[in-house]
Amino acid sequence: MTSAVPFSRAVRPEAAPGDAERAPRELMTLPGASRDVRRWRLVEIRLGGRWRPGMLTVWRRPPGSTMWVVHVRWAEGGAAPGEEGWGWFLFDPQRIRPVREPAGPPPTAAPYSGSWQDAVVVPRELAGTSDPDGADRCWRLAWLRIDGGWRSALVTARRRPGPGLPWIADTRWGEDRATAWVIADAAVLRPLPPATD
Repeated sequence: MTSAVPFSRAVRPEAAPGDAERAPRELMTLPGASRDVRRWRLVEIRLGGRWRPGMLTVWRRPPGSTMWVVHVRWAEGGAAPGEEGWGWFLFDPQRIRPVREPAGPPPTAAPYSGSWQDAVVVPRELAGTSDPDGADRCWRLAWLRIDGGWRSALVTARRRPGPGLPWIADTRWGEDRATAWVIADAAVLRPLPPATD
């Protein structure tokens, strides 16, 4: 692999001071079984000198290692062709930090009337059909109010099933084990803001 053939590997921008450290290949390929824990958690990761929202999906303890390595995904794909939107990093709480759950009292307007309600699930047969051009596809990290609490979630599509109907979102949570179309109500489905400096 040489710089004369830049497309021979994924493009990675140079690390800035304070960026999360990628796990070395030697650590990831140690012989023996790694201990993996799949648990989704919204995080911010320091990359390219700025904080990006991401989803920590796996904690890994390589065999014989005392440190944890984490898998973080921050984009469906990269910003440019061939660029990665995910990576394995050495866990450091100064460079990978959890995003706080939404705080504050529940909305007072109906249907909440001062108490939290879960997102309204839309039956799949009422969700409508996807846009053949893929215009309804998206990739947004969000907090979802479901099963009586806030869950780290991923929104993969957003559409309006018909005129005058509310927007709905195809949402995944629970380590990708649960998926449903929900009404995209900002009180119970809160997308994370984009990257900050």
